[in-house]
Amino acid sequence: MGGVPDRMTIQPMALADIIDGAMHLYRRNFAPFLGIVAIAWVPALAVQVAGIYLLLGPLAGDEAVAMTPEAFIPAVIVFALAGIAVYLIAVPLAQGALIWAVSNRYLDRPAGLAEAYHAVIDRLGNMIAVILLTGLVVLSGTLACIIPGIIFAFMFSFAIPEVVLENRSPMDAMKRSWQLANYDFRKVITTLLVLGLLVWLLTMVLAMPFSWALVALAGEQNMILAQTLARSVNTLVQVLIQPIQIIGTILLYYDLRIRHEGFDIELLADAVAGGKAAPVQQPPSLLGDDQPLLPPKINRGSEG
Repeated sequence: MGGVPDRMTIQPMALADIIDGAMHLYRRNFAPFLGIVAIAWVPALAVQVAGIYLLLGPLAGDEAVAMTPEAFIPAVIVFALAGIAVYLIAVPLAQGALIWAVSNRYLDRPAGLAEAYHAVIDRLGNMIAVILLTGLVVLSGTLACIIPGIIFAFMFSFAIPEVVLENRSPMDAMKRSWQLANYDFRKVITTLLVLGLLVWLLTMVLAMPFSWALVALAGEQNMILAQTLARSVNTLVQVLIQPIQIIGTILLYYDLRIRHEGFDIELLADAVAGGKAAPVQQPPSLLGDDQPLLPPKINRGSEG
């Protein structure tokens, strides 16, 4: 494959093309993509930093943030609820907006920050439901035998994109994600693992020097503050790097549809623009309404 040109083209992609395409799209759209993620993660970071410092500061003898015992428990409850609200509302909304923006830029359409959030705000409820349902399934599989939980995590990787791009219901999005991943489970697991490893390595390389420096320079009395700042740096780097993983996942999503359903750019673009499920030209039989989900199928003959 020839990688990703300046003007995005719809074509099957090998693993290297997906990684290159993710980097390429992020470089070309760095400001809007980063802005979409930052809108959610900056409040999340603020809640996290404030909670850690105000709740743990007294343990380090910091009188400036000391609380009475009567105020400590209510403060814990408030920050816990604030954290849940941020991570269950703001973060999924940002993820959905970024998925929409990435998809539109891949289809060579404008995708500004305001337009991205406007396009997905009415799907927030379904996104939260998908997160909770897939999390429950993955947790159940993990507790049962670990391996099923790992498999479920990969098979439902496209559930949120299905809600965002095709406006599917939570259960329908999970079924459709399973269907897509089942086209070529080996490629799905390999690509997502490589993307996850790449993001983790980049985060470690960029964040660890600053974190070590902050902890090393802090005195014993300032250790809580130093650890709080180090955690903040790590979160900021995650905000910077995380779009790569989401972009790569969307490119994999399109690759599976193009490669196994024979879609062209016009059909995909019309479906995304209309916010509805695009028709599957070659539907497999494993996900009929009266049929159970089947184990993932490893396609040993696929490219990439």
